Amino acid sequence: MKNNSLTEFYEADADRFWNPRHGMVGRDLTIYPLLKNFSGNVLEYGAGSGSLLLSLALDDRFKSLVGVDISNIALQKIAEAWNDMAKIHSKSLDKLTLIAPVDDALPAVPSNSVDVILSLDTIEHVLNPYTVLDELYRVSKPEGIFIISVPNYGYIKHVVQLLRGRQPVTGGGEAVEHWRTAGWDGWHLHTFTRESLNALLLDCGWQPTLWTGYGDKGKWFGLEILRRKFPAFWSGALTVVCRRIP
Repeated sequence: MKNNSLTEFYEADADRFWNPRHGMVGRDLTIYPLLKNFSGNVLEYGAGSGSLLLSLALDDRFKSLVGVDISNIALQKIAEAWNDMAKIHSKSLDKLTLIAPVDDALPAVPSNSVDVILSLDTIEHVLNPYTVLDELYRVSKPEGIFIISVPNYGYIKHVVQLLRGRQPVTGGGEAVEHWRTAGWDGWHLHTFTRESLNALLLDCGWQPTLWTGYGDKGKWFGLEILRRKFPAFWSGALTVVCRRIP
């Protein structure tokens, strides 16, 4: 199948998402503890499977949630899952709103209305990260927080591959030879290191307060600690908690 636009690619890619009815998995288990001191309204830009978003919707600390995704198929699957989960857990269906961005903007979301913003492994896919982060700044409350994660091009594994003259694969598991159909590096349009992500965040009004990483491989050998403490070199993904700069 040929995908000639971002939307077409992500409509087809939505088939890979897991069932959010089963709760949090993988990356969700790292992000959720970072939210322990926060509450209010939540917006997730790039909701994907919806496993984290719907788990937060079941949490009474969060009174309303907005899930944003470019794929209508993904949004429909999240809506169907929430319809089931809300009934089981006696939650209001109206607690969750699902929308697609309009040229990366969120015209349906009022300014200064969101307490917690999440964008997890998404910014590398958008055409202009500055446009998206400016829009997330607009919808954030003055005291809002922003948690973002991106693939880390400075990861030791990628550095070694570059030294060997090989192309690091940061998006999906497909080899370079299969990128015609799988999308160029899973349609990752941008690469990030700690330096470049920090510059992007500050330029768009977000002050990093915590840098961390995650990963399942090698945790019995202390790599989990290294990923958390020194993510710029030891983690395949950078996760950053930010405060909105006035």
